[in-house]
Amino acid sequence: MMAAYYRYLWSATWPNLIGLFLIWGLVLVRLGWKFRHTWRFEHDVLGFIVLGLKVLIWAGVLGIYTESLLLSQPDWFKQPGVIQGSVMGKAFDSRLGTYVLEVGDNKKQQPFYIDQMAYGQIKLEDQVKLTYLPVRRDVVSCQVLKSLH
Repeated sequence: MMAAYYRYLWSATWPNLIGLFLIWGLVLVRLGWKFRHTWRFEHDVLGFIVLGLKVLIWAGVLGIYTESLLLSQPDWFKQPGVIQGSVMGKAFDSRLGTYVLEVGDNKKQQPFYIDQMAYGQIKLEDQVKLTYLPVRRDVVSCQVLKSLH
């Protein structure tokens, strides 16, 4: 289940992650080069102070880029959500272009975003078990436990 969860997250967020890894790689290579240059040619205290300031600035830049990923993709650091219940409603949200399932019972219903193929196979009042991204509410896997039709 966890492998499917992280595989789904990777498929949804790979451009952001690759961009972040490239930024980290470039900054670390550049700082390594600057350290080597300072060590070889600028053995004075001022050279190392300047290098230390550059490290602080780049650490801030990396922190900002990493924080922006955490804010835009918070599901990477949360456990997958699991819910079991009846399908109480189905709809197509034309504004977002997504298929929505409402799962729960008569007291509480929660909306989840699902792909078109699964949406077509699920009927109202089916008993389902969903694994989903806890923040974005995208369904990672859907298992029909009991179909009433």
